[in-house]
Amino acid sequence: MLHTIEQLIERINLMHDKAAELHRVRNAKPDYDKTACQNLLADVRSIAYLISQDKWDDDQIKTDIDPRK
Repeated sequence: MLHTIEQLIERINLMHDKAAELHRVRNAKPDYDKTACQNLLADVRSIAYLISQDKWDDDQIKTDIDPRK
């Protein structure tokens, strides 16, 4: 599925937020919540995979913004 640039930005921001949360949980204390970390890491990897599978045509980059304005 071809997503717009804005949708790509949303996914990247979500991936960043999940990675930052993973960092906080992992470094909170020596006996961190391993299951929570594994789940967050799986989320980050899943989002990265979805982004990598988004195929773009060389001629067409979709956007939600009307370029005529």
